[in-house]
Amino acid sequence: MNDSIKRNLITVIKFSLSIGILWYLFTTAQKDDQFEKFLSQPKHWGWVGVGFVSCILANLISFLRWRVMVRALGLPFTYFDAIRIGFIGSFFGLFAFGIIGSDTLRAFYVTRQVKDRMPEAICSVVADRIVGLITMFSFASVAFLLLDFEDIATAHPGKLQTLNYACRVVLGVTVLCLAGVFSVILAPQLARTKTFDWLLRLPRIGNLLEKLSDVVLTYRSQPQAVLSAVGMSLLVNLCFVTSIYFLAIGLTNSAPSFRDHLLIEPICMVANAAPLPGGLGGMELALKFLYEAFSCETGVIVGFAFRFSLLCVSALGAIFWFLNRKKVNSVYPAKGDDSPA
Repeated sequence: MNDSIKRNLITVIKFSLSIGILWYLFTTAQKDDQFEKFLSQPKHWGWVGVGFVSCILANLISFLRWRVMVRALGLPFTYFDAIRIGFIGSFFGLFAFGIIGSDTLRAFYVTRQVKDRMPEAICSVVADRIVGLITMFSFASVAFLLLDFEDIATAHPGKLQTLNYACRVVLGVTVLCLAGVFSVILAPQLARTKTFDWLLRLPRIGNLLEKLSDVVLTYRSQPQAVLSAVGMSLLVNLCFVTSIYFLAIGLTNSAPSFRDHLLIEPICMVANAAPLPGGLGGMELALKFLYEAFSCETGVIVGFAFRFSLLCVSALGAIFWFLNRKKVNSVYPAKGDDSPA
């Protein structure tokens, strides 16, 4: 089976899986008369507007966070480039594996801008993603520690218990990730061990590892940039929390509290990073489960509304791509190479 057939088969499978999940959620909500209740109850469009604006703002901040990570390596990159390619990346993410599609486009773009510093350019994308994910997991862990599960009365105790266990896993992963980060920051002598010296002597890999270690040392020497990226990641999460919460209270009569959403948002955004077209289906399924754990049956409605807001961001990306087709197409390899398109 050649690579083209494999890619087409994977594309069909992932779209089929997303459609299957969405169909399951739609039929489940229809059986519970959720759509009829949604259509009959009053809407608060002002809060819905706040939710949409918060979603767009979260994406803008994440694009600017990436610029901070690029500039920390001394690479030329403007605010407009970060926003333009960030939006276009969100558009291409619909046709690839979740966040991988947008990250691939960003990596291609920066490497074509600075061909002589390709490892650093790629590392800026990876570092930005790592900062975002670790901050997201830390955000969920703090919310979990502040939440008293025993005081929550729920109609789905089994789901709440499952959520409790899942949060403990998230807490453990967060601790391990933070320990790894601090070991890199506080123990640069790890790069001077005999094992690392042996790896540096390996053909091809050694040269790449040496450049990657230089990138790590560069970030170590730029604590202000890293801390700024962490702070921006916190703002991204708060904006997404605000978006989901206000979409919920604007469209439905019941929703978990804002404090509950501090735990709900990071978990559903991790699900949104699933290897599906733009995370389609994964986030909605997670939001349904999380809402039910907090005794709310409106998770499907809120999930569809939040997905619509994310699709609006992708629509902006499509506009940016259409207006910059020649420049963006020059970023990609020639025909026959791998391309998110």
